[in-house]
Amino acid sequence: MDDGTFIDEQGNRRLRDTEFILPVVVGTCAWWLGKKAGDVTHRWTVYLRGANNQDISHLVHKVTFELHHTFPNPHRVVLQPPYEVTEQGWGEFDINITLSFSPDSREKDVSILHRLKLYEDENTPNTTKKPVMSEIYEELVFSEPVEAFYRRIAATPPRPAPPLSCQPYTSQHEERAEAEKLKECRARVAAMVAEVRKDFEGAR
Repeated sequence: MDDGTFIDEQGNRRLRDTEFILPVVVGTCAWWLGKKAGDVTHRWTVYLRGANNQDISHLVHKVTFELHHTFPNPHRVVLQPPYEVTEQGWGEFDINITLSFSPDSREKDVSILHRLKLYEDENTPNTTKKPVMSEIYEELVFSEPVEAFYRRIAATPPRPAPPLSCQPYTSQHEERAEAEKLKECRARVAAMVAEVRKDFEGAR
């Protein structure tokens, strides 16, 4: 009798034709320190959070932030929420954010690249009254997850995460709205590919 599960190569019992999606947001929050700040122009925070600020610590074992190599100890590991690192500096750079999931998930680490943003567009003056925010929404898909892990996650009631240092400035990300945006982008890409293919075929 098929119970909807199968045993993978490592001996884990997994759920067939099942997906579990973890929506997350990675971002940066940068405060300009003012005209008298000198060489260090900003205080900034890089973070990872649940898309609606829910606690994801029952899923995530640790989050690793890889800062620019010029920072002391650029390899920063955060074991508990809020998953954030705060520093000071003057330049923008890419930050690699790696999620390591709870051991019972049997899932590989996932990395997300996000660029630290210190300035708005060139027409917007610097201000010390509010930070420059930059966020991206990501959906992490667990395909055919380990059964015990899936059952544990499903049985864990949702709860709010400890607030980030820049919590008041973060945005709400509705999964349905974000999914529609992704769907529209895919449709536009498909249309462009079809147009290019049509032109190519016509030129042959």
